[in-house]
Amino acid sequence: MDEQTRKQLVQKTFNTIFEGYECSPLRFFHNAAEALPDLFNFKGDEKVLDVAAGTGIPALVISAQLPNGSVTAIDFSSGMLSKARQKIEALKVNNIDLQQMDMTAMDLTENHFDAANSSFGIFFIEDMQSTLQHIVSKLKPGGTMVTTHFQQDAFSPLTDKFLERVEAYGIDLPSPSWRRVATEEDNIALFESAGLIEVEANSHDVGYFLRDAEEWWSVIWNAGYRGLIAGLEPERLAQFKREHLAEIEAFQTDDGIRLNIGVIHTKGIRGQ
Repeated sequence: MDEQTRKQLVQKTFNTIFEGYECSPLRFFHNAAEALPDLFNFKGDEKVLDVAAGTGIPALVISAQLPNGSVTAIDFSSGMLSKARQKIEALKVNNIDLQQMDMTAMDLTENHFDAANSSFGIFFIEDMQSTLQHIVSKLKPGGTMVTTHFQQDAFSPLTDKFLERVEAYGIDLPSPSWRRVATEEDNIALFESAGLIEVEANSHDVGYFLRDAEEWWSVIWNAGYRGLIAGLEPERLAQFKREHLAEIEAFQTDDGIRLNIGVIHTKGIRGQ
């Protein structure tokens, strides 16, 4: 798949799923964002760039730390940004500027921002190094860059069963893009290849128990995995769901079904 086709597929997927993106089974996005203030250690007057902002979860967490600062939040999906805008207006937050942009070609001033964040975004682009370098170019020298990515075993074993079922239905199965930066070593190497210094990566568990197999389906249907099965005809999709959830029910315990979500927060500094 060429890069333009990949981008169009990602954009289409997220323009489809934005309404359900913040359902309770996907609360790991909120859990992961809660760590951001400690990573940045803001003074309160910074200008921050949030890349692949989605529905504004990281931007809202960050903006609360900036009484005299601001967040410029960009995303490729108009649907995701519309959801972010609804939340920002409802909360009467006035220091977040939302802009629709391709993260690989941002029309933003270079050497302008004090810090930049990208949560679960860079791995969607084939050339992650150039993308990260492009983001870093928007930072002032000495500015802080932070990313959040999934660990290698995130979603397992549930995702393994899902991908096996997808393959059994004859659907082309690309390797999950997020697994390219799924270890601390992968992320450190990416940051260093982009010229960042003082790089450190730390892993955290943000997982929890789902109530039942239907909640796992909510994870699939309201996040990136939906793109793999959205092309199935309704009857075939219903069959897929029945067969897959029967497999997932085998993981039910008295506490529910464990959703294993490990994330890696990586931090680096733009050199002088």
